[in-house]
Amino acid sequence: MVYLGCFSLMDNLKNQNIHIYSVSELNFEIKKNLEAGFSSIWVEGEVSNCYCHNNRHVYFDLKDENSKMRIVMFHEINKNLLFKIENGLHLILYGYVSVYEKRGEYQFIALDAKPVGRGALLLAFEQLRAKLEKQGYFDLSRKKPLPVFPKKIGAVTSTGGAVIRDMISILSRRFENFNLIIRNVNVQGPSSEEEICSAIDDLCECGVDVIIIARGGGSLEDLWAFNTESVAQKVYRCSIPVISAVGHETDYTICDFVADFRAATPSVAAQVVIIDKAEVTENIKSKLNRIKLMVENKVNSSTKEYYFLTERKIFTRPKSIILDFWQGFDGITMRLREVTGKLINNKTVQVSNMQQFINKRKILDKIVLNRSFINNIVIRLFSAVRGKLKAVKNNVIVTLKDLQSNSPAAVLEKGFALVLDEEEKNVIKSISDIQVGQNININLKDGILLSKILNKINKKLGLEV
Repeated sequence: MVYLGCFSLMDNLKNQNIHIYSVSELNFEIKKNLEAGFSSIWVEGEVSNCYCHNNRHVYFDLKDENSKMRIVMFHEINKNLLFKIENGLHLILYGYVSVYEKRGEYQFIALDAKPVGRGALLLAFEQLRAKLEKQGYFDLSRKKPLPVFPKKIGAVTSTGGAVIRDMISILSRRFENFNLIIRNVNVQGPSSEEEICSAIDDLCECGVDVIIIARGGGSLEDLWAFNTESVAQKVYRCSIPVISAVGHETDYTICDFVADFRAATPSVAAQVVIIDKAEVTENIKSKLNRIKLMVENKVNSSTKEYYFLTERKIFTRPKSIILDFWQGFDGITMRLREVTGKLINNKTVQVSNMQQFINKRKILDKIVLNRSFINNIVIRLFSAVRGKLKAVKNNVIVTLKDLQSNSPAAVLEKGFALVLDEEEKNVIKSISDIQVGQNININLKDGILLSKILNKINKKLGLEV
């Protein structure tokens, strides 16, 4: 009965020309009407529940204080955005309202997105900077030092601008015979990003020692090629030190943060990349003059010390030292005899005066005994003096032998020679102390050779100088 009633109701509705929609038909009609009525519109709100499917299509909710709606941005649109859609962003979306027929849910198809309060480029810059900083692209520990004297300098820039002319002018003033390899690229525009990456690879293959990425100033849009992730990765992975000189001093790009060195301008990069030849030459000359002065002072001091030693009595008249010792020995002996004689005389007088009071026989015996005692003392004293003098003599002989073996005369006896200048005032110790054609005196053990310098050969280099 129920089915019969249903069929009767449907027949009655059809007879009255009333159309009965299926679910799919109704969803399709709603979709068609919504897309027609809400096409090419803008909507504003905050992003939440953001999800990117397989890094392609992006799904998220756009909400305000009271409501929210589902948003879909397909890969063809998402890939062209400069920034990444993420939770918390305040966006203005352009697109149209549609219906997902399988679920009967309406949604907004986004065809473009613009951040509120910040430009898309600035937002993209901040997002990429935060991402690369988190990945360690800006760490100071990984930055490579610049070469002190690069043999080949590579430059990635446009050959048609004033930047390269200014750099060449500065390089010429600092070091006129520099070697610069320029890789011409477009520094702005759709192809500049790929050209900059290719230029870095080409310069690496050329074997340059350092790379300068240079461009003049401009807006954020003009400098955008240097704020891309591909250029940042290329600079980060480059095995050669990279100097980033993009824009003016107040302009900062992602390339500046990743590079091994950031120059405020291209002109500063030209000053940093190579030394100032004139300044370095002056420093070298100054150091050479200081070294020369130190050597001359040392030679003069050593010469004075040499003459002081050679003029001492021990070297000029060594035998006189022994004679002084013998003279001292003779003086001691004479004084000893004089003192002994006086003592004997005094005792003799005392004995003579006391002869009348004492027994002469006993006195004579006492005199003999004392004379014998005195003689023993004198013999022992002479023996001790002779022993002391013999020990002193032996020490003097040993000292003289050491002095003679180490004296300049002994060195000459061994086959060595003492080389003096023509006036015999200065000792020649180095080939730099004498000039070709100058006369010299060569002192040997048995005479002097008068010679003349024909040539000089450096012992270390094996070259004539």
